[in-house]
Amino acid sequence: MKKILTQYSQDNFIRLYFIMIAIPWLAGLVFLLTKGYTQSFLILNSYHSAWLDYPMLILTMLGDAGFLAFLLIFLLIKKQPYQLTMLLMAIILSGIIAQLFKNFVFSNWVRPPFLFKEQIHTVAHYLLYHRSFPSGHSTTVAAVFTLLAYFRKNYKSEVILYAFLCTLIAYTRVYLGVHFLGDALAGILLGICCSAILLILIRPFTLKLKPWLITLLRIVSVVAACFILVEFFMKYL
Repeated sequence: MKKILTQYSQDNFIRLYFIMIAIPWLAGLVFLLTKGYTQSFLILNSYHSAWLDYPMLILTMLGDAGFLAFLLIFLLIKKQPYQLTMLLMAIILSGIIAQLFKNFVFSNWVRPPFLFKEQIHTVAHYLLYHRSFPSGHSTTVAAVFTLLAYFRKNYKSEVILYAFLCTLIAYTRVYLGVHFLGDALAGILLGICCSAILLILIRPFTLKLKPWLITLLRIVSVVAACFILVEFFMKYL
């Protein structure tokens, strides 16, 4: 009986995660359909404050695939090698799919700085001009935080935090003027779908990792983390 009640509680936390994602996502979709693709961006981007600019810039870096991968490796490599593997796979899968859309399906979709020039709010000369749809940062955080919410589904506070961060980081892309609202909404949906694919295809075949495989995974992860960290600093600094 206790096991059943625990599972029910955990499932409720997962439902809470998706509710917290769905409410702002649907509100954003209604706003997008009401105001239009460009006008919805201009309205949201117009609300900004100097004291929020750099915190938003720092937050948006959490959606960078390289930085997020490094952070996950640092936090999980010792105690949760299987979860780390799944999360890295989510980053890779979501990144590949997002880039396919950006470079082949919607390659002509320009970003706000290209379209509006100096009319929009940007921060610290952080400007991007091409391949707008979908938002890669939004896709990455949605894929990662959805898996994290699943892995930590018996911890309500963490589930709430992941849902909040997922939405907030996606919003930073609009705040910083590098993505339209539709780009961010599409990224969230795409990221959740990527995590769902991994859970459906891989989770049923979960096996206990052998010690030698865990050691190999840790070595590969450390090497990858070094390359990722170098690439991240070269990109932003």
